[in-house]
Amino acid sequence: MILPNSSNQNKRLLGIDLFRGIAAYGVVFIHGLGEIPRNQNALLISNFFVAFCVPFFLVTSFYFSIKLLLSTSTSNYLNNRLKKIIIPYFAWTVIYLLARLFGWLIGNRESFEKLIADPINIIFFGASGVQLYFLPMLFCGTVAAIPVTKVFKNIQNISLLFLFLFLSIGLVELIVKAGNDFVLGEGIAFKQIIYFLSVSNSWLFQLMRLVFVILVWIIKCLPYIIFNIIINHYQSQKFLQKYIDICYQEKSIRLIILLIPLLISIIYIYNIQVIFWLIPYILLIYAIVISELISKSAPISWIAKKVGYLSFGIYLVHALITAGFLPVIAKFYPKIITIQLTVLILIVSSLLIFFISVMIIRLILLNKNAAKILLAIY
Repeated sequence: MILPNSSNQNKRLLGIDLFRGIAAYGVVFIHGLGEIPRNQNALLISNFFVAFCVPFFLVTSFYFSIKLLLSTSTSNYLNNRLKKIIIPYFAWTVIYLLARLFGWLIGNRESFEKLIADPINIIFFGASGVQLYFLPMLFCGTVAAIPVTKVFKNIQNISLLFLFLFLSIGLVELIVKAGNDFVLGEGIAFKQIIYFLSVSNSWLFQLMRLVFVILVWIIKCLPYIIFNIIINHYQSQKFLQKYIDICYQEKSIRLIILLIPLLISIIYIYNIQVIFWLIPYILLIYAIVISELISKSAPISWIAKKVGYLSFGIYLVHALITAGFLPVIAKFYPKIITIQLTVLILIVSSLLIFFISVMIIRLILLNKNAAKILLAIY
């Protein structure tokens, strides 16, 4: 297998496509049927997807972003990121606002009125849709990647890069444990500091709020940026190429396929919190390693390409389906809102939402302009 480099950048990494599709389904599973309580097994699976889905989207997004940044000019890089992140973000913000307005017209007034009372939250923090915060967060990280990459790409000592990686992960953990993380819905970060300062001027408060959220987002993206700088380091490329070749010897193919998922399962099932952060990084490397193997199987290759291609759209549209799905289910089965959701109920409902989302995205793809604006497909 040839490790992706400047000479074969256009080759699709089917392992990443496959895991992106799984992550898209995981997000649907997390949000499926809203906030109805779940039983212990359903919570176990939901919490795994929480630890996997958005982190995997981030680490893979920065994998491709860093590759682009290292191979093109800063202006081309920023233009690409604007088209692929900001344009879809504002397009879907309008769509979700219209959906909320429709909810207001049919009686759900409190939710919409509370939303529009906080325009900063709508414009900058993706408050109109529960999942939209990911896009402005990703954009902040991709902008921050420019100076970070310029500084770190010249570091020859890979051990020093790993030190910075661990320090950045430690900083993220410190912020989270201290209760200063971004609060979804409220659209605020470093909440304790902001309220401790008791800023009376509304404009100054909003400015501080915006700065602190952007700061937290950049800090949370920093480990993914540094990790992908390490992945693109010549020593890492040499090391990975050597061991990927070893792994693709006949006797070791099955071993690598089995060992990585087993390791992830052990980390999660035994609740080894201290190394939870490893999951997206391990799975990115694993996805790269198995890409060539997937390409040798026509059915799996076809599935990987399709779900990878549609995963961004599924992520963006699924919340609309979810919002309308529960009232329909409750009409036919009123007890659904009073029971604890089982794994089976969540699998069935999330698969329905997932495939409805796929059909909607397929319809969007029929119009090239809509595909460009909503899905960043050019």
